[in-house]
Amino acid sequence: MNEFSAKKLGEVLAFTEVKTDTLTRGATALALAWGQDRLDAINQEITRQKEAITHIAQQADVFDIVRTKADNTGKKLMAMRDLYVGDQWDNAVELMEWSGFFEGAAIVHFALVRGVAETINHENLLAVSQDAIDWHYEMLEYIEQELASVGQSRSI
Repeated sequence: MNEFSAKKLGEVLAFTEVKTDTLTRGATALALAWGQDRLDAINQEITRQKEAITHIAQQADVFDIVRTKADNTGKKLMAMRDLYVGDQWDNAVELMEWSGFFEGAAIVHFALVRGVAETINHENLLAVSQDAIDWHYEMLEYIEQELASVGQSRSI
């Protein structure tokens, strides 16, 4: 795995870490909106993604590059998120609106990693990236449906 590939792995690792932080900071509002079981399932999946990415980076002996890039990308993502969410951590609608941006960005970043995996013939990375793409699409669809429902219930 070359440096470009390792840095892209760092970017998707950052997405998992920022998602975890967002879920933690918005846990009260999101648990009320989605239910604690769904929130727990989301956290479990993100942890699984994070562990898989970390394992792949360690196996490829590029963890230092991945970690540095994850830290830098994470700072950017958190800055964007914090600017968008502001002081609305108790507002599930605001958190879901932010999540629409976030999930879309996660999808395209994991797609780039999928391209890396295909090119270097890394079956595990290919499976991890495709699973993550599918999962983030499901999250985006769920958020879209939840927000449509909010729009319907609050417009009467």
